[in-house]
Amino acid sequence: MTCYFDKSQLTEVKAQRKKVLIWYFVVLAIYLLLSVGFFVWYSFMPYADGKITLVKAIHLTLTGVFVIFSFIYLGIPFKRCDKFYKFCVKLDSGRKETSFCTYYKTDEEIIEKDGVDCKSLIFFEWNKYKGEYFERAVLVFYEKDFPILEENRVYELVTQGNFLISYKISEEKNIATNKEKQ
Repeated sequence: MTCYFDKSQLTEVKAQRKKVLIWYFVVLAIYLLLSVGFFVWYSFMPYADGKITLVKAIHLTLTGVFVIFSFIYLGIPFKRCDKFYKFCVKLDSGRKETSFCTYYKTDEEIIEKDGVDCKSLIFFEWNKYKGEYFERAVLVFYEKDFPILEENRVYELVTQGNFLISYKISEEKNIATNKEKQ
């Protein structure tokens, strides 16, 4: 079976998330050290010193820059990394389903699922309750390349939450070759 998502990707994402958090906490530590330094400097100044406004202005500017940095950094890079990490945890620990589907086409349109950008592979799958074929969109990561699949070929898919985990060519004959079988 060809793995599209495996545990090594989860460990990579976990390391990336940890690195993003470490950078934020390094910047936070520098800000706190500078704040303590400005507070100590301000505390030891004489009451009527003219540099008091300069110390306050520098510290206020530093605080403003840090707050803006925090909103941007935690709102864009960390948020995306954290959502991707949580998505990968769900893929790793969630219930896997196996199905037999006929590959039809790819769809490059960006679909957002749980905050993660995906693209889809379109398959035909048999619905035993309705007694007909339906199109099934199986999601893959947007950043990764599409798996190389042959059109009108039957594949055994392992999915979790309609997301491709692994696949292999099935020994069955083609289930559906085009839309008229729907």
